[in-house]
Amino acid sequence: MTAAARSRGGKGGGRLPLGVLAVLVALLALAIFVRWRLQPRPPAGPEAPAAASIPATAKAPPKARQPDLLPETPGYGRETPPKGLPAVPPPEGTTVALVLDDTGYRLDLVEEACRSLPRSVTFAVIPFLPHSETSAEYAHSKGFPVILHCPMEPEDSGRWKTTPGTIMVGMPPREVDRIIRTDVAAIPHAEGVNNHMGSRATADPALMRSVMASLRGTGLYFLDSRTSKFTVAHQAARDAGLKSAERSVFLDDVDEPGAIMIQLDQLVTRAGQEGALVGIGHLRANTIKVLAERIPYWESRGVRFRPLREVVR
Repeated sequence: MTAAARSRGGKGGGRLPLGVLAVLVALLALAIFVRWRLQPRPPAGPEAPAAASIPATAKAPPKARQPDLLPETPGYGRETPPKGLPAVPPPEGTTVALVLDDTGYRLDLVEEACRSLPRSVTFAVIPFLPHSETSAEYAHSKGFPVILHCPMEPEDSGRWKTTPGTIMVGMPPREVDRIIRTDVAAIPHAEGVNNHMGSRATADPALMRSVMASLRGTGLYFLDSRTSKFTVAHQAARDAGLKSAERSVFLDDVDEPGAIMIQLDQLVTRAGQEGALVGIGHLRANTIKVLAERIPYWESRGVRFRPLREVVR
């Protein structure tokens, strides 16, 4: 053997045979495959819906808005009571009178209320508005009671727009008498009076004595709307010998159906405990709708809804 041949043989002596090398490569590939198969993977198919199945613009449904807690609704919290039958029906003879304030702005709402509500509901009409006289005539023609919603001075007069015929603190008795008579004459078929606003006026004993002195002898009764916790109007009416009552619950401080229903239900509950009570709402679409649905419900439970004239004493 030549020296060149020995040199070539020496260089190739350190290499692995090709067959062994192929076997090692195959074993390595098999190990990688087995490890991949044994790794946990997310489920496929129908158990893992693709993200494309959810529209990109889809949003979570908004949470239902709860009515604000009102001072006249202790015990109810913030939930709307269910519409099913109450666990305990009101006592026999439970009596409620309902008044709709601020009549005179819109005749269409008067017409809707007269179509939807029982004739026990009383309309309180503000004088000298665009539809005051027409509203009073229309409600009376449909068999509904009408009273004067007499404007009186509020505590924060800058926040509220006064109307003609407003009773103001500091007016002399003669001026009060003139305004009372003018306001009453402006509302056809008025059988009583309640105050529109008046948080300042009804807290003034001298002014309320003048108001009740003007109403004495007219045959009109008085409803204290209780727009102030300091009101003396109801007591002044009683001292003057007038038939009178006072508001127990405002129905629609929050103009939402759920809140209005809570207030009406609270009025009925209290009337069952305290005797005949008066609730005041306003001539608004939501108030009319709730009363139209809820009055028959409570009537079927034995509650009596009566005109205001039957509740004043």
